[in-house]
Amino acid sequence: MYQYRHGHAGDLPWLMQAAAAAAWESLAPDERARLHPAQAAQRAAIQCQQVLSAPGSAFLIAQHGTQPVGYLLLTLARDGSTEEPTALLIDLWVHPAHRRRGVGSALLAAAAAGVAALGLRKLKLWTGLHHRPVVEFALSRGFEPAGLIGVKDL
Repeated sequence: MYQYRHGHAGDLPWLMQAAAAAAWESLAPDERARLHPAQAAQRAAIQCQQVLSAPGSAFLIAQHGTQPVGYLLLTLARDGSTEEPTALLIDLWVHPAHRRRGVGSALLAAAAAGVAALGLRKLKLWTGLHHRPVVEFALSRGFEPAGLIGVKDL
């Protein structure tokens, strides 16, 4: 059975390890060839610290028994185009042994409910198109493509 709760300071060591795994998984194969896992972990730790220190951020944990197995980080910001308050889904990760059991969906549903309760109308997610499982997850949960960020190596 899974439980869902708000994260707290005691979860931070686990979060840093999980965020490092999530960061590595999110890299395209050519990016993995250029980076060391420690670099991805360091960038993930900085991102987590920035998000957690931002006003309006949320840190949700999924746990199985007493063990954390997934997390969601989001923050509030102004939409870059419309200036309306928007929730930005920064990271959503579930340990591979617990995937495809509804854990990510439950974390996302809890976050969406919290965002809606604040009166916000938009939840944005950015991910690389190469990360097919995330793209498919988002599309199957009602996210609609809203643009394309292109990268051209020079």
